[in-house]
Amino acid sequence: MDTQDVQNTQNVEQPVEETQSVEQTDKMTSEAEANTETNSSNEETKVSLEAIIEEYSKKTREELVTELQNIITRNDYEELKSRVPLLRNTFRNLPQPEPVVEKITEKVVGEDGTETEKVIETKIIEDKTESLFRELYNKYKQIRQDYQQKEEKQKEENLQKKQALLGELRTLLESEKMLKEIYDEFNAIQEKWKAVGNVPHAEVNNLWESYHFLIEKFYEKVKINRELRDLDLKKNLEEKLLLCEKVEELLVDEDINNSFAILQEYHRQWKEIGSVPSDKNDEVWERFKRASDAINQRRKEYYEKRSEELEENKVKKEALSDKVSEIIAKDLKTIKDWNTAAEEINALFAEWKTIGPIPKKDNEVLWTKFKTMIDGFFESRKEMFEKNKQTEEENYNKKIALCLKAEEIAKRDDFDVATRELKDLQEEWKHIGYVKKSLSDKVWLRFRAACDEFFNRKSESYFQTHKEVEENIQKKQALIEELKNYQFSENKQQNVDVLKDFQKRWFEIGFTPREERKKLQQQWDEVIAANRDKLQISADEIASKGRNGRNSFEKLKEMGDGAVRKRIKSLEDEIARVENNMGFFANSKNADILKQEFERKINRLKIQKQELEQSLKQLAESKQTPAAAQEPNVEENTVTEEKTEENN
Repeated sequence: MDTQDVQNTQNVEQPVEETQSVEQTDKMTSEAEANTETNSSNEETKVSLEAIIEEYSKKTREELVTELQNIITRNDYEELKSRVPLLRNTFRNLPQPEPVVEKITEKVVGEDGTETEKVIETKIIEDKTESLFRELYNKYKQIRQDYQQKEEKQKEENLQKKQALLGELRTLLESEKMLKEIYDEFNAIQEKWKAVGNVPHAEVNNLWESYHFLIEKFYEKVKINRELRDLDLKKNLEEKLLLCEKVEELLVDEDINNSFAILQEYHRQWKEIGSVPSDKNDEVWERFKRASDAINQRRKEYYEKRSEELEENKVKKEALSDKVSEIIAKDLKTIKDWNTAAEEINALFAEWKTIGPIPKKDNEVLWTKFKTMIDGFFESRKEMFEKNKQTEEENYNKKIALCLKAEEIAKRDDFDVATRELKDLQEEWKHIGYVKKSLSDKVWLRFRAACDEFFNRKSESYFQTHKEVEENIQKKQALIEELKNYQFSENKQQNVDVLKDFQKRWFEIGFTPREERKKLQQQWDEVIAANRDKLQISADEIASKGRNGRNSFEKLKEMGDGAVRKRIKSLEDEIARVENNMGFFANSKNADILKQEFERKINRLKIQKQELEQSLKQLAESKQTPAAAQEPNVEENTVTEEKTEENN
């Protein structure tokens, strides 16, 4: 092991002490503190070195080469400085393999004509493990050399800074300023001196002697050496007490590594601070040491616990790896199956990232296994999608064809037939297979636009019909008022003709909703009955010569029971079909209007069905009642209205 390597290894995590005290008491105190810390640190380092040496002694030559390669790759100089020399010694102490000798021969013909093999050269085959180790070790030495050169350069810069501060002290000694001002500048120079880092080893003592010589000269010049010294001791005590508080605050810092690193800096600052009053020296040091020991103990416990957590994380990640293995072992057939599996694997991968680190010796193997399975799955999934690409194109073409058909239907005015055809297209659309999203959205918007156009036109047609219905209600109300106010003559036949004309005009008015129709019919019947009573005209006299439109009840009698029942069954089928297709455009922009239209149509169909059922009942009763006893029905033409409702 190189001398430099041994020295560096023994100084792992040890604060560098450059300064010496001004007076003998300070020097003794600092040495006592340094010795206490050094002994404790050396014991820890010794234990650590022994553990590392024991670990390396169990490795083969090839494993030591791999370890050296990993350490260099991590680019941690402190680790390099402490471990590489130990690796080198262990490697050198291992038994060397027998050299492999290669013999080069040639055939020689003897005097008797026989051929023999003659060795003309022997060559020792190079040990590849040895060569690789030597190459890596030379790389380490180059890194060490670069680091040391950089460190020496920094030390030279620090030397120049401290020499400049010595110059400022000399200038201050010659100053004639006020004592307070001089003392403030003196303190500022001291703070700058403490802040400067290490200097070349050869210059340490000279610098320190020059520094304290000038300090003593400063005390002599102002002739208050003792007073300033006491003040300085008090100031140092305050700084060390402040450091004690800072170290104690580190006890609640959750970042163990951060608190330990800061502790090392506080130890460096402690040594930079001068002496304190002798009666406080032991007390403040014990307080500082007690807090430091507590942090070191926390760090030790932390790494013990950390080791357990690493093992737990390893178990968790192995479980996730097993789950991925189970997923990729499934028989995935459909796109949905593959997408579901992909979502599950992505979720497992996301969970993997939330789990903390595992032991370094297991990390690479476990991660490689996990990542290889995931990459293999997504590669297979990619191949599957490529195979399905042709099918997707066929599905896309089918949907384009449906769009063209829907766009043709959207222009038609035969709303009932066109609606059924459009519903069939919608149902066919549902059963077409997968199309990639970039095309699926566009073609769906095109198809839905055609459907929306059709139903918007149909809705506008409905609104126009609704307007006509309102006008029909107003016409019937006006006709009732006209009949109420009509002045009949003394001629009975003329009055009968007038009533027939009113009846004709009443029947010629178009469709009105059932509730309104019942109310208006009742008002109409009351006015007709009142005029018949007043004019002494019977219903038979009004109906005796017939009218333009035959009574709907009479038409139903002509149709027969079977035809009425068939019509009722047709209405039931239509109601079921409309209800089944109501939800298709639930998300369209005209959803509410279309839903109301469908509901109104269903209600109209149900009303027609109820009226036909009632008429069927009346037909059954009429068969049991003599025809002469039946009073002519003066209701409006239900067949005509039924046709109007269907068109709506």
